[in-house]
Amino acid sequence: MIRSYQTLLIAVAVAFSATAAAAQGVQSRISGRITDGSAGSLPGVTVTIAPVADRTQTLVLTTAENGDYETSLEPGEYTVTFALSGFDARAFKFVLRPGEKLVLDQELSVAPLSETVEVTAPFLPPPVEPSRPVPRPERPRANPVDKEILASVCGPRQSSDFSIAVGHIVGQRDDVHRGLIGPGDIVRLDAGESHGISPGQNFVVRRRFPTGDRSASKKLATFGEQTAGLVQIIDVQPDTSTALVVYQCGELMAGDTFEPYQPQLAVTTVTDGTPRFDEPATIITGEHGQTMGTARQMMVIDRGIMQGVARGQRLTIFRRSAAGGSLKFMLGDGVIVAVRADSATIRIDRATDAIEVGDLVAIHR
Repeated sequence: MIRSYQTLLIAVAVAFSATAAAAQGVQSRISGRITDGSAGSLPGVTVTIAPVADRTQTLVLTTAENGDYETSLEPGEYTVTFALSGFDARAFKFVLRPGEKLVLDQELSVAPLSETVEVTAPFLPPPVEPSRPVPRPERPRANPVDKEILASVCGPRQSSDFSIAVGHIVGQRDDVHRGLIGPGDIVRLDAGESHGISPGQNFVVRRRFPTGDRSASKKLATFGEQTAGLVQIIDVQPDTSTALVVYQCGELMAGDTFEPYQPQLAVTTVTDGTPRFDEPATIITGEHGQTMGTARQMMVIDRGIMQGVARGQRLTIFRRSAAGGSLKFMLGDGVIVAVRADSATIRIDRATDAIEVGDLVAIHR
């Protein structure tokens, strides 16, 4: 009788352990970094995550000094809210699948300030009404563009053999002598209605830069492209148009090209998988043609859709020993954020050393 009772207790314990392990196996994770409009980290942001099905199970987090947050969640549909005093709160829904690792970065805009001033003064006779000044024309306003999707336009990419550019930025509309262009500026473009442009359209601004051997002949030279920002058409003429700068990744300059904006959804990382060190990609350029990169920067690798690369895949960055053999030095990890036919843009999430052009990338599959 005693031996049978002990056997029953052991069976119950094993079943409980198996159930707990199975529950842990489907745990998902969400992480990200909260920044302001200048890409600076925002510590102390309140991150409120609530299941759509049961609002009583709300989880409240606070971002660290570097603006990061991270937590484990059960699979399901959630609402998340980011809030910090002095900034506009943001809220939206997302769905976590079993074992998924979601990277959800967010940029908070500074909230508009309001002020009330009360002045007490002795009574004075009404002044003579002055002549009314000529009213200034109202500054144009852009149609809203989702900033979560907008962030997908930034970063470098490998230049293709063909271009879909529609035209070039001629310069700043109100100051033809100013070379640099900033947020909210109105720019003149050398393409208009005859090129299929209409008011309200959004265009990505790009700039080419040389990569690889800078001394190579023109026929053998290779190039990359850096996204400078996004403009929105506000007025169109037959062969020219004007546009408002609504988003910037870097400096905009006269001579930059513009092409139709094709938004992409926010990057969702897939299951980690296993790094394929036996068939690595190679880093071929960095932002603005730089040869080195570090955490939170983007670089370009020589693998793309034709090699089975997809957005959201995790990757490990490494370097082989100068002496050869199988010895590897791990440099960091990241995720693929954009893909083309034969190249892809990666975001470096962690780096233990400077990452250089020529270093290798093992894509997780």
